[in-house]
Amino acid sequence: MGGILMLSKYLQEGERIKLEIDVIPPFLSFWGRVYKIEKKLFIVEISGQYIQKEPRKVKCTLPTEQKVCIFDTIIHGSQKNMLIIEMPNNNKVQVLQRRRYIRVPIDIGVQCFILGINDQKIETNKYISAIAKDISGGGVLINSSVSLPIGTVVVFEINLDGISLILTAKVLRNEENQTDATRDMGCEFIGLDDSNLMQLINFASKQQLKNKRR
Repeated sequence: MGGILMLSKYLQEGERIKLEIDVIPPFLSFWGRVYKIEKKLFIVEISGQYIQKEPRKVKCTLPTEQKVCIFDTIIHGSQKNMLIIEMPNNNKVQVLQRRRYIRVPIDIGVQCFILGINDQKIETNKYISAIAKDISGGGVLINSSVSLPIGTVVVFEINLDGISLILTAKVLRNEENQTDATRDMGCEFIGLDDSNLMQLINFASKQQLKNKRR
């Protein structure tokens, strides 16, 4: 009963919800809005259409100003721009303090492989060269002479203090760099596991201490 009451504080009609759908490769991530809540299911309205033939696992995130409600469940199907999602088990609902990640400047070259744009997979073997300009547990700012559309999903390997991480990120912002007319692209990490998240947080904390000592 406690889990149901806890979830009901966050899962409400009209609230924004982030969906990270378990596909291979894991790059399908988008926001929607809770449209309707029933006893065993709830319905999320999204922009555009999403089609699936079989049930799929999905990680749902419901943010507020101070906290975030996270749970894993199943998408059972879709009708046009409506997703039919199973109510989660009580033991899969977590409420956490909303993290404010430390963002630190870096200057590290990376080769970005393009996976797709939003839910559209792209068949390509091309990489683009970029420079990672700052990083946090939540995302990275990359600079490149190549402009990527918002919604583009890339995967890249980066070495942070001798630790190599393979990260997947989605472009949320794309602006012209006024210095040299290249593109500064703010990206959000998606499909990030706990191990990589802790590596990023630890790296950012150490870099922040180093910067303060200078």
